[in-house]
Amino acid sequence: MNGCVRDMNPLRALRSPTIGVVLLCAAPTLIYVGMLLGYPQRDLLILWKRDFGIAPAVALAIALTTGIHLILAWLLLERRPGRLGRLRRWALVGLVLAVSLALQWFVTAATEPDVLAGLARRTFSWATGGYWTVGAGVTDVREFLAHYVERAPSYPVHVSRHPPALALVFTLGTWLFARWPGIAQPIADWLRPHSCLSWVSVDAPAPMMAGAALGMAVEIVTAMAVMIPLFAWVRRIADERTAAWAVVLYPLMPGFSLWVSQFDRGVALATPTILYCCERLAVERRLRFAFLAGLAFSAATFVTFGAAPIALMAATYTLARWWQLRNGLSNEAVRWLAGAGAMALIGSASIWLAVYAWAGLDPLALYRVVFDSHLGIEFPFWPFVFWHPWDMLTMIGLPVGMLALFAGWRHTLPLTAAFTTTLVVLSLAHVARAETGRVWLYFGPLGVAAAAWVWVNLSRPARAAVLALLALQLIVQSAVLRVLVDYGHTPESLPGAELPPDAIAVDTRFGADGHIALLAYQLQPLERGREGRIVLFWQRMSERPIAVPYKGFVHVAIDESDQVRVAQHDEMPMRSQFPTTCWQLGQVVRDEMPLYIAPDTPPGSYPVFVGLYDYWTGQRPPTFASPPARSLHGSVLLPTLAVVR
Repeated sequence: MNGCVRDMNPLRALRSPTIGVVLLCAAPTLIYVGMLLGYPQRDLLILWKRDFGIAPAVALAIALTTGIHLILAWLLLERRPGRLGRLRRWALVGLVLAVSLALQWFVTAATEPDVLAGLARRTFSWATGGYWTVGAGVTDVREFLAHYVERAPSYPVHVSRHPPALALVFTLGTWLFARWPGIAQPIADWLRPHSCLSWVSVDAPAPMMAGAALGMAVEIVTAMAVMIPLFAWVRRIADERTAAWAVVLYPLMPGFSLWVSQFDRGVALATPTILYCCERLAVERRLRFAFLAGLAFSAATFVTFGAAPIALMAATYTLARWWQLRNGLSNEAVRWLAGAGAMALIGSASIWLAVYAWAGLDPLALYRVVFDSHLGIEFPFWPFVFWHPWDMLTMIGLPVGMLALFAGWRHTLPLTAAFTTTLVVLSLAHVARAETGRVWLYFGPLGVAAAAWVWVNLSRPARAAVLALLALQLIVQSAVLRVLVDYGHTPESLPGAELPPDAIAVDTRFGADGHIALLAYQLQPLERGREGRIVLFWQRMSERPIAVPYKGFVHVAIDESDQVRVAQHDEMPMRSQFPTTCWQLGQVVRDEMPLYIAPDTPPGSYPVFVGLYDYWTGQRPPTFASPPARSLHGSVLLPTLAVVR
């Protein structure tokens, strides 16, 4: 047992109230599982869409994998307590690696008929991040970074709210595969049919297309790599067996498998890495660990500003550990702490300063742009003060969260202070608008460490009960919840629409070879001060896939010059869920577009223009229309006037 244990106060006192610990874990877990299975509404404690149509074989596979994992871990760690030998250590590594991959595979299979294709589509889709859409086409990294601030608001979804690191992962993939064309081509051939949900041409070069494979691999590898610094950190604050159990529990967190393909899982790598440095800083008083902690934090924030609360974790942990070691606050101690803080700040600024010096990327300007776009999301305050931490606790596992909270201020002061203080501050700050337990998965290593600390000091029946509860939540939550299903419509999932009898037919073509047709439309009278709609019916006419992801637009203009408009809407088809690159030959696509008419708009009849343009260049394709429709200004002037009343 490490020498630090004397300072961390092993929880021998927790052997007695085993019933209380089990009840603390059981009550919220059973209530939550019961509501997942039987509560009809999606509110209160149920924040995600549910689907009970999972194949029994998939549910059984999740249950068997979890059970085998726990049984083998118990045999490895409990049969001969104490230090692990080399053979047992490698057996544990193999077990955790195999189970982690298997659980991710089976949980993904609950929603994806083809797991690899599903992971590829999640990676390509702009709706699940857009990182490949932005990063794959970068040819000049320095120029990309130099202009990232002004371009960020126009990037798809999450890219506009994050620093550039994740997009550059795909830039690196493109660069690497360009040097190995023999490898790039077969990977690109497999990925290309799944790439249509991006906003990049499906005819993109093979290295660019294959770059998505690196992004997929990096996400999974970084998510699993969390367990390396987790083991090293927990071994220092406790012992090797506690660290091993922390690693065993980590892949059983429901969010670990549910959010596969999301880079937020990899951000958790920063938590144990930084806290490991903080532990050595507090115990050994070596300032280089303050710099290393800051350097890890700098890398984490270069990936996402969502990692910023880890700084509060680190500061709280370090101060609580300092206090626990009874160092006091003498003048010398204050000077040392100030020096440690200065070194941490230097480390935290290091990567940002290097990028600023090389490419001129202003971190403060970028933060303002990202923060402004994020705070533009309107969400009520008080419900999310409860929902945010609840969602996070369900993603790391309610038994894990309850044990972490049970660890207490007396016995595990640094862990409890870092976990609770950061959670409370983040919940009350209301900056995490519209975010989820996925984003807060960096709490996972801290929660698992505190839970393992308590767990190994409980009686064996209590441990078995807690493990059973965690397994139950993992199985039910993975089988029932659907947290990542809205990444767009795949071609095979969307049947062609039928033209309704009241649709007004038009004979139009878009593109030099007429590869897109506007077949018909529906337009009802529009009311001032309300949102109306126009329904467009498109069809792909060409044998070759549509290479360009077009945006559609509708302009309700004052006159045929189309200079002043009373209503306008620009968006990719089907509320950006079905890009033109996904359309199949002959498939009719029903695209409903909203049109808001301002209250002060004069009543009357107004001309309506419909068209397409390339998302990246803004260029409109050639347009051909037959009377009574007309081609005008690179768009189609519909024969029907919009009636505003």
